[in-house]
Amino acid sequence: AADIWTQVDSAQRVVDKKCFHFKKYANGSSSPPINESLLIYSRSGADMPHGHVAVIIDVLPNSIRVAEENFDFFYWSRNYSREIPYDFINGNYYLRDNYTILGWMLLDDKYNQTQPLDQSTINTIIQLNGSSPDFVCHNNAIHHYLSTSSLFIFHLLLCLIFH
Repeated sequence: AADIWTQVDSAQRVVDKKCFHFKKYANGSSSPPINESLLIYSRSGADMPHGHVAVIIDVLPNSIRVAEENFDFFYWSRNYSREIPYDFINGNYYLRDNYTILGWMLLDDKYNQTQPLDQSTINTIIQLNGSSPDFVCHNNAIHHYLSTSSLFIFHLLLCLIFH
C-alpha cells in the first residue's frame, strides 16, 4: 500500500480507457485534506509491513473521517471507521495518527467526469473487457492492481457510504 504513494501516478477508467492523474498532497501540505482522497500510510514494522490505505469520507474543522479495511477489526457503529485529528500550523495541514501518514491523493477530475459505479456501468465493463481489461495508462504491475482491484473497491465503498 505504501508503494502507491511513489509508484502510482494515474488510474484508468476501465469502461473507456480514459486515464486520470492523481494529485498528491504530502502530510504537512498547504492544501487541506480533501473528501474522497486516498490516505496513504508508510510501512510501519510488524503492524503495517506494507503500509495502509484509507479513504477520506468527511473533512471536519479539526479532523477527518475515514473508511478503511484491515485496521482495528471491529464493526463500525457509524458510516466511518475512525476520526483522525489534524493541526493547521504555519499554513500547513498535519494529520496526527499513531502511524506515519505519507499524504493524501485525489484523482484530478476538474471536469467532473468520474462517477460512482452503478450496476449498468459494471455490466458495461464486464461486456467490454471480460475478466482482463486492457490497460493503457502504464505498464507496471502496481498500476494494474490499483486499477482493477483497489479503485473498484474504493468507489464501491464510497457508493455504499454515501447512498
